[in-house]
Amino acid sequence: LTAAAYEEYHFVFYFDLRPYTHDEALFNLLKTVFVCVVLCIASLLFSSDANTLVLQPVEHMIHKVEQIRDNPLSAMKIADEEFNREEMKRVKKLRDGAGHWLLNIFRNYFKPDSHDLMETVILEKTIIKLGSLLALGFGEAGTEIVRHNMKGSSSAFVDAMIEGKKVECILGNARIQDFSIATEVLQAKVMTFVNQVAEIVHGIVDQFHGAVNKNKGDAFLVIWRVANSSEGSRFADMSVMAFTRIVAAVSKSTMLAQYRLHPGLQQRLRERCRVNLSFGLHCGWAIEGAVGSEFKIDASYLSPNVSISASVEQAARSYEVCLMVSEAVKQLCSIDMALKLRLIDKVRIRGSKQPLELYCMDLDYLCLPVDDDSEPMPVWNTQQRYHSRRLLEQEKLRKLEDTRPFAQIFEADPEIQIMRELYGGEFRHVFSMGYQNYVEGEWRVARTFLTRTQHMLRAKDGPSGALLKYMDSFQFEAPSWWQGVHDLEGTNDL
Repeated sequence: LTAAAYEEYHFVFYFDLRPYTHDEALFNLLKTVFVCVVLCIASLLFSSDANTLVLQPVEHMIHKVEQIRDNPLSAMKIADEEFNREEMKRVKKLRDGAGHWLLNIFRNYFKPDSHDLMETVILEKTIIKLGSLLALGFGEAGTEIVRHNMKGSSSAFVDAMIEGKKVECILGNARIQDFSIATEVLQAKVMTFVNQVAEIVHGIVDQFHGAVNKNKGDAFLVIWRVANSSEGSRFADMSVMAFTRIVAAVSKSTMLAQYRLHPGLQQRLRERCRVNLSFGLHCGWAIEGAVGSEFKIDASYLSPNVSISASVEQAARSYEVCLMVSEAVKQLCSIDMALKLRLIDKVRIRGSKQPLELYCMDLDYLCLPVDDDSEPMPVWNTQQRYHSRRLLEQEKLRKLEDTRPFAQIFEADPEIQIMRELYGGEFRHVFSMGYQNYVEGEWRVARTFLTRTQHMLRAKDGPSGALLKYMDSFQFEAPSWWQGVHDLEGTNDL
């Protein structure tokens, strides 16, 4: 084959690669899409874990801190809600665990609960506990201190010494009688004794929308904050009702009744060997704020009215009554509730510019039987405390929503009916005549009536005896300066 022939005759092969190129491009596109999908899924899984393990717990913590900052007293409610969620989760886990063992293995593999032990969860629970401790430690008087310091986020400095705030309130004093003797006899067990009394006092006061401020061993300072006159009347009725209910609860308590059989207390107190409390109520202004220094503060109330309420409680012991009410609280009470109080004297109290009338609530608490303890006591654990707080919160809300007059609720209480059954209309009428003659200076006539009322009941009437003792110091002749008023110091402890 010559070169010319070769140039004239030759083979050429053409291959169409377009389908292969098309397929290759399609596969590359699918690979790119697959890589993008894998990256998206991986990023979603990572963000889901980040949200579940970090962001959501941090948001929950911030939300709880804001709740505590806005209302420090809500920390206890937050703790109860958290405990309720834990209980529901625990019950659900027990219910799910009752299934087939293969199903449990599958569930535990895909839904592990190890995140419950993570640091964010521990930190969230710690915030709730710290908030609850703040609410318990500072109380209602310290809410402004906590709120003020938690709002300032620019610095970690704690400014506890903030300016006080003037509030109108009803001030109550409750004191354990013969406390020094109980301390000497019970020694270390006196803490248990005080806490048992405090459980009754705090629980009933909170149930009637009050707030316990100070615990001074044998004494408790109780506050009902008053915003307006209509609210003040209802809270005044609540304060009288609360202290009356405490008198009944202390007398009926099975735990406190055991101290009546204590040999040491029986030897020292003899016939008075029982747990008794005296109460005083007064109304007025007070400065709410922090008292102390940078080393230690107490959230409390300062005012002459605080001292007056303590003096009113001291007068309750002098007149041998369990509940003494000042004229300021009596005027704030509803008409029907005020009629249940007995006017027993008018005195000048240190700190008060004007003389105050003293009223007592007549209660024969000795006639109340001790509660039957035949039923076994439930085991007092966290779950029982939660259910108890829920019941108390429901009862507290029910009392606030109850539109009935408190005097009607007072009369319907069976224990109060028993305690007031002894003080009939004749006794009150005779005492009223004796008191009127006492005020007018007719002390010899007053002696006749008050001597009668002193022995008219099963036990001696304390107010009648106190007035007779005061008049006896003047040989039952009213002095020339007598205007129906005398200093409270003139009636020392009987």
